[in-house]
Amino acid sequence: MLFLPILFATLALAAPTPLEGAEGPATPHLYLCKDASFTGECTNLHLEASTCQNIEAAYVKQTSSAGPDDGTFCTLYSEFDCRGQALPFTFPGIRNLERYGFSDLTSSVRCDFIAGWASHP
Repeated sequence: MLFLPILFATLALAAPTPLEGAEGPATPHLYLCKDASFTGECTNLHLEASTCQNIEAAYVKQTSSAGPDDGTFCTLYSEFDCRGQALPFTFPGIRNLERYGFSDLTSSVRCDFIAGWASHP
């Protein structure tokens, strides 16, 4: 009889969480850092897919590296509301935005899931 409670406890531990099932995360994330090579002060933005989002005030025009989730396609914009210069990229991101002339320019972002990618819904 001790076997059944252990079996149920094991199954409960193995069950996927609602936000991260076998299909991956339901929300795209974007990791931003103020310095190149993902150093210095950093934040992990939780974004709504396919929606423009102005970034946190502390990172506006102060971002030097950016990395989205695997299976995510993002575009950084130099102005609020996804206007101005645009820089599209995918996982693993860009370690040094200066290389693309985009260091300290980011004001807004839009991220989308890549169709058919296994690591997202």
